[in-house]
Amino acid sequence: MKCLEAGDDCGGQVEYRMALSASGRQFPRCDNHWHTRLDEQEKQNEKYPTHAPSDFDPSYAGERWDEDD
Repeated sequence: MKCLEAGDDCGGQVEYRMALSASGRQFPRCDNHWHTRLDEQEKQNEKYPTHAPSDFDPSYAGERWDEDD
C-alpha cells in the first residue's frame, strides 16, 4: 500500500486511517503524514468550531451560527 502523500517525507507504517470528515472516506497514510493530517484537522476545528463562540452576537450583521437557530 502506498501513502496518499507519498514522497521524501514519508515515514513509518502506511495504513488506512480513520475518516476525519463527514464523507467517511479513509485514506492510506504513513505515520508521519497521519500526524501532519491530525495537526491540520485540529487547526481547522479551532478556526471553524462546531458551536458558536461565547462572544458571538447574532444581532450583529443579522447572521446566525446554525441553520437550525
